[in-house]
Amino acid sequence: MATDQKTTEVLAEPLQGSVIENELPTYRAISPRAVLSLMCGFLALFSLAHPFFYVFAVLAVVLGFSADRNIQRFPDMLTGRGLAKAGAAMGLIFGLGVFTVTAVQGLIVTRNAQRFATHYAELIKTGGLGDILRMNIPPGQREGMSPAEVLEKLSKSKREETAMLEMKHGPIKSLKRRLDQKDQELHFEKFEAEGKEGLTHVALALFEVHGPATKDFPAKEEHALAVMKGISTDSGLDWWIDDVRYPYKPESANIPAAKPADDGHGHAH
Repeated sequence: MATDQKTTEVLAEPLQGSVIENELPTYRAISPRAVLSLMCGFLALFSLAHPFFYVFAVLAVVLGFSADRNIQRFPDMLTGRGLAKAGAAMGLIFGLGVFTVTAVQGLIVTRNAQRFATHYAELIKTGGLGDILRMNIPPGQREGMSPAEVLEKLSKSKREETAMLEMKHGPIKSLKRRLDQKDQELHFEKFEAEGKEGLTHVALALFEVHGPATKDFPAKEEHALAVMKGISTDSGLDWWIDDVRYPYKPESANIPAAKPADDGHGHAH
């Protein structure tokens, strides 16, 4: 009996040690991708201020989902699913939020520009030269100016300025002469391109001109292009006409390079 008791005690000792060893937690490293995903998620917040940070929103989502899958494959080696999910969620929230806001703002700008382009086409058909040329002056500078005052200021310009203005306004005057003839029509067709110059919106508005052929205008159908620019003001988005090209070959223009604004007298500032 004594021998059996000692044997039982000896066999019991390693069993007790193995239980203690099994109770020790296994070390798991935090997934580096999960940490990076969370960092990118925080940086994605700044995409509300600048489009460059939209890249971090995409990275947060990609790294977050990648880290989550990797942790599930190696649960004994990696941890950090909470960080990965948080990073991916922030990337989705800020990324989709910025995308939605940008899309809605773009739609509002386009519809606003369409209304102005349609109004401008009607103005060319029915308005006088002073009304039309008044639209070439930026909103803040043409405020309070009547069409007659626009023509008066143009007539008082210096000789050098007059030559430049005649060259600039020649296409619109030619277009107006055609539309003053019988059965001539002008319709806004579409925007060939839209963009921005800093805070200024730019749109290339294509117009279709058609009517009976005449001696001065033998082509039954032509096109004109108006380079429209718009700025945000307290009353909304205000537009003006920066340039008009007539006759114009469709799809032959690009968004113009940034240049100083015109004060309405041919002076840049």
